[in-house]
Amino acid sequence: MNLTLTFQLSIYLLISLSSIMFMLAEGGAFPQLVTIPLGLLTLFFTDRWSKFSLSPLWANVLGLLAFLFVCAEFFSDIEGRLLSGAHFLVYLTWIILLQKKGDTQYWWLCALGFLQIAVGSVLTESGYYGILLVIYLFLSIWTLSIFSLYRTRNTFLQQNSPEVIPRLAVESNAASPFQQTSQVRSGVQFDQSRQWLTGKFFWASAGCSISALLISMCFFLLIPRLWVNRSFFNNESIEADAQPLVGFTEKVQLGEMGEILESSERVLELSIYDNESDEPVTISEFVEKFGLDEPLFRGAVLSNYKNGGWSKVRRRSNWRLLNSSELDDQSLYRQEIILEPIGTDVLFIMYPCLGMDMLSNTENRLNIETMEVRQSEPPNRNENTKYNVLTAKKPGDNLELDQLDDPRMYLQLPKKDIRKLIQFTKELIASHPELKSDREKAKFIESYLRDSGDFSYTLNMSIADPTIDPVEDFLFNRKSGHCEYYASALALMLRAIKIPARVISGFKGGEEKMLSNRLEIQQRFAHSWVEAFLNDRWETLDATPALQRATIVAQNATSFSSWKGMTKILSEFWSDYVIGVSYQRQKQTFYDPIFRVGKKLNQWLFNFRSMISGMVVKGKNLLLNPRRWFSWEGGLAVFIIAGLFFGLKWSLLLMIRLVRYLLHPKKGQKKALNSVDVAFYEKFRLLLAQKGLVRNHSETQQEFSDHVQVDLNSDLTQAQIIDYPDRFTKLFYRVRYGNRPLASQEADEVSQKLSKLETVLAEEKDLTQK
Repeated sequence: MNLTLTFQLSIYLLISLSSIMFMLAEGGAFPQLVTIPLGLLTLFFTDRWSKFSLSPLWANVLGLLAFLFVCAEFFSDIEGRLLSGAHFLVYLTWIILLQKKGDTQYWWLCALGFLQIAVGSVLTESGYYGILLVIYLFLSIWTLSIFSLYRTRNTFLQQNSPEVIPRLAVESNAASPFQQTSQVRSGVQFDQSRQWLTGKFFWASAGCSISALLISMCFFLLIPRLWVNRSFFNNESIEADAQPLVGFTEKVQLGEMGEILESSERVLELSIYDNESDEPVTISEFVEKFGLDEPLFRGAVLSNYKNGGWSKVRRRSNWRLLNSSELDDQSLYRQEIILEPIGTDVLFIMYPCLGMDMLSNTENRLNIETMEVRQSEPPNRNENTKYNVLTAKKPGDNLELDQLDDPRMYLQLPKKDIRKLIQFTKELIASHPELKSDREKAKFIESYLRDSGDFSYTLNMSIADPTIDPVEDFLFNRKSGHCEYYASALALMLRAIKIPARVISGFKGGEEKMLSNRLEIQQRFAHSWVEAFLNDRWETLDATPALQRATIVAQNATSFSSWKGMTKILSEFWSDYVIGVSYQRQKQTFYDPIFRVGKKLNQWLFNFRSMISGMVVKGKNLLLNPRRWFSWEGGLAVFIIAGLFFGLKWSLLLMIRLVRYLLHPKKGQKKALNSVDVAFYEKFRLLLAQKGLVRNHSETQQEFSDHVQVDLNSDLTQAQIIDYPDRFTKLFYRVRYGNRPLASQEADEVSQKLSKLETVLAEEKDLTQK
């Protein structure tokens, strides 16, 4: 295999891969895409065929022009400030590709490619980039290894001798490679009979790449992460700025026009654990235990309706939820929540709950009437909020939503704007005299909006009659809308029949992570529902058609059995465990499980120690009581002791063999060489012993060979095999001490020479006897 060509192909593949990765990260084809065909042209016309190359003068001129072009790009826009420097790396790569290359130029190409990779890692969070990084790691280690061989080979070529590599003068018909010599220079030995690139070199390079990947993974997992704000480097353009997005809001305004876009921005992440054992609890298990259909995260409480919009009543509160150290009940579930900065101080809680531990530098503030929880200090724009919600395992021990200090607040109606709604609701209830209690009436209205089939769910906010209230337009004209319309209609209809009601804005549902016990809630899961005061407590009512809403929310979801699904898993892994990993996530994902395993191991060791102590006490009692020696207990003890003895003996022998094998892995190979490959020399020695020529213990093989050539000089010269003893001796040294077994062609040749030597010695013996 041609070493120079292999190195050049490797270096250009490395440059092309770095350009492709930078191109994918930036999202544009120019200028990175030009590097690939330019590299292919320079490989042949500049490096292989030497047709043209840039002189240092022209390289400097082009470098200056590239710098001026980059300066113009730098002052164009904000994004250009980062990308201009990255593009300058690409332009420098082009200039170096067009130059005649030595070691310095190749080093520059490697460095510029690596810098492009570094810039690309800032510009993207794609999982594909992670796969390409692993490929880049393997290719870069291979290329640098080839580069090392390439530079070493050049040290043999840069000699004053007219011959590239001095060779031993041999006959033209010599077929054996052992007739060639090796050269040693600068501590490096080069054997002319062997290639630079071999299978061993390839597998060694692959092993180094795998080792580097494993070591880097260990460092990445164990070194605590510091959160880095990436928002400045995010190059994703925001499209359709005028269009509203599905997401949480503390003020619901109906009657807007247009199509609502779904946002996949992450709002919070939830993990649930048993607070006593630290064992993870699945989301489905928690939801089922407390009788919920889906995870429901309670946020803002909206009570005032005016001009087609809901707003909250702001009241200062000095109350707060108790923390874990203040709670008497320790039989709890722990909801670990990481809330992203989304522009609100609301703390979202999945009820029921009993208390809260704030892990961030803030406190919780509880509105005792609405049970709305907020932060005492507004969160910074780039910092998330971490808190644990504590839920009692017994449902009856949790906080109840039963406060109603001012019923008038939840019965207010803009009578002039929604007269038709009020009249329709009263007639609807009057037409069903079987509805006696407030709860039955509330459930009936909820079912009417959700299950009658007259209403449908949509994110299209078109209005049929803008002159009337948006809720009346929804009920009597469009009969189609999103959750805010359903919640508003239900709340107003309940108030129309004197049932206190309020609108809750929060999140419903979430996306369970495939690779962890976490639930991710994105903005597209934002939801509004109603709380009605029934039977002296606030009860959750949701009139939104659940199936239709779930269908629309899941439109962006992909099947995990498809290629898109696998891509989603990859992106999720890359985003959660590489890009978005923080110390808190490291703690949850790596440190806490290790700590839990350590606790279990410690408990097991304690139990094991107690068991051993008990067995020792029983054994001692058995030894001190001779009468029990000949009982079934004595027989069992003898059997166990014998089994332990032989088991320990077998384990010790196995361990000794394993250690010997690891310390001397080639010992078996050497024995094989001595018994197989060096057998030709043993046959050679036996043939000479028949002639009375025996090697003394003080003689080396080479000295013995010299004596044989002297003693049998006439016979060997006459048969033209005077060099056979010397050749056999050199082959013996190569096999015995060089660990280089004979090739099949060499073995056949040696066998033929031994047969010829045996024939010559036999003929000489016959002549002597005659």
